[in-house]
Amino acid sequence: MKKTDKESKLNVVISQKVLNAYDELDNIDLDYEISKLSKTNRHARFKSETLNITLVSLLLSMSTAVSLINVVIPLGITGINVGFSLKYFIIAISFQVVGLYWGMIIGLLDGLLQFIIYGLSPLFRFTSSLGLVLWVFLFWFLFKKLFNIYEKESIKTRSFLSFVAGVIILIIQPFVSSLMGYFRTLIEFGGDKSYSFVKFMQSWISLMIFDLFAIVLFCILTYRIQLIISKIRH
Repeated sequence: MKKTDKESKLNVVISQKVLNAYDELDNIDLDYEISKLSKTNRHARFKSETLNITLVSLLLSMSTAVSLINVVIPLGITGINVGFSLKYFIIAISFQVVGLYWGMIIGLLDGLLQFIIYGLSPLFRFTSSLGLVLWVFLFWFLFKKLFNIYEKESIKTRSFLSFVAGVIILIIQPFVSSLMGYFRTLIEFGGDKSYSFVKFMQSWISLMIFDLFAIVLFCILTYRIQLIISKIRH
């Protein structure tokens, strides 16, 4: 009999707790809670975007500063401008620091800054900016999206995939940039195809040598940079 009474009292207590829990749920203002979560998410996104804008400004300042380093390594028919190669390297790693979207914006803004500092043809600066946008996209697509070398534990695998990605970029980006330069020269020099073709070939060869320095630097340092960024973010 006592056992039955205890079980009955226990059931009553449990039932009461369940009812209280239901009452608490009924008293919760779902609209308010959803609104609060939404505000929290908006605040987090705002902080994230503010940080990205700050980092974009920093990267853009760094790329502009190093581009002022006027040290040219002569290589026969052309030369490597160390300052501009370092600028290309900084812009290449931008997708790791601020993501693809902001990285491509840095490429566009660089053209505007170069026009303000050095002048020259607006069309030339615009095509150069598009070349940098492609530059950032190719590094992001090949190193992160397609091969995803940052998730590979084997050093040999990372090295091989980095080499393959670097070769692809070395072929595609200078060619596309030179092709845009070809059409730009056609427009600026009244459709002179012979002169435009000569400028295209010179630009293509020069850019391949010029970009090689930045690509090698990126391949050597990109994994270490990713490790540092991952530690900071986590």
